[in-house]
Amino acid sequence: MGDRKHSVLTPETFLAVAEMIAAQLRIKEADRWSPHICRLKFHSFTSEFPEISETQFMWAAEQWIQGLEPNTFKRYPTWKELMAPLYRTENGMANRSWGFREELPPFCRPTATQLAMLPTARRSLISAPGPHNSQAYLPFTTTEQPLLPPTAEDCPLTEEKWQDYLRWAQEEATREQ
Repeated sequence: MGDRKHSVLTPETFLAVAEMIAAQLRIKEADRWSPHICRLKFHSFTSEFPEISETQFMWAAEQWIQGLEPNTFKRYPTWKELMAPLYRTENGMANRSWGFREELPPFCRPTATQLAMLPTARRSLISAPGPHNSQAYLPFTTTEQPLLPPTAEDCPLTEEKWQDYLRWAQEEATREQ
């Protein structure tokens, strides 16, 4: 079993798992990935997750399949969705820069070589707003928004102002009666 842990993911195994996922999702034959498309997808996957072993890939795919909701729309998963059982996640997506999960079964635990292949800097999957859209994201602390209440500097509530308000509220209440 130790040799399988270190086995490199092959295109053949990738194709077999893609077929297994398509069968589970009940994707009709005409919409399934062909072997040629699977080769391209294999290169896409191994570019994004180069450290994954064959055993880890098969286990993560099986875990993903077992976690499917029975009555929801099904489609091929993204790589980050498919690898979520192996990695720490952000909004349900695998985040390589956050590393592997700690609670993996022994046969899926990463080797030192795999850990060395992970990004060294942790970063979020959520990108910052684009520079052309930066004006669309005004923080709520700004005074440029007219709907926000005035700040204490703009309108300090003094004891005198509070008493004036209470008198006015009392007068309004007696007028309405």
